[in-house]
Amino acid sequence: MLRTILPLALVFGLATVASSEDKKAEKPKTDPEGTPLELTITGKTTKYTLDTGGLSVAEFQKQVEEAVKGKGKVRFPAAPAVDLAVEIKNTSDKPVKVWTKGDPVVLTLDLKGKGAVNTDRLGPMTLEFRLPQAVEIEAGKTTSIPVKSLVSGIRGVTRYSFWTEPGDYELVATLKTGMNPAPKGAKEGMDGFGMVTLTSAPLKLTVEEKK
Repeated sequence: MLRTILPLALVFGLATVASSEDKKAEKPKTDPEGTPLELTITGKTTKYTLDTGGLSVAEFQKQVEEAVKGKGKVRFPAAPAVDLAVEIKNTSDKPVKVWTKGDPVVLTLDLKGKGAVNTDRLGPMTLEFRLPQAVEIEAGKTTSIPVKSLVSGIRGVTRYSFWTEPGDYELVATLKTGMNPAPKGAKEGMDGFGMVTLTSAPLKLTVEEKK
């Protein structure tokens, strides 16, 4: 009996540790640590329909794969349309300023799941430097940035994410931006801002087959 109980205790112990680690990994993160900002990705709609453009699921998956690999003249599909937003919360007891627009501000989306594909896509881009624009966030308040498709990266055009089959997915947002006053350990930006990176906890999404 003792031999049976001990392995079971070890299994349950390991499961508890794994569960604790998963919960810890799901919390929002900041770099530098201690930055008084919290990034959350939210959605009015978290259920979507797989749009293959009239192709079968297998044909659509092949189209995405070949477009990512750059084979021939395969048309790059449109990234899925979504109705989401990323929210930046000021977790301090004083107002702060945060960049929400401009070239130093980069929002990156990372889709996870069995049929998830994330790819960087370089294309034509104007050469002018777009200065950052800041908003003031009162203590405990948030500001929101809309997300209307799974396109992100530099200027919101250099990274595409796709779901290629029905199923459950998770979406994580990472925002590189500037904050004033600069938090301890932040790389110096311009005009007194410090460069910070905020990462959200994953948002669960469901993709259903088109009927």
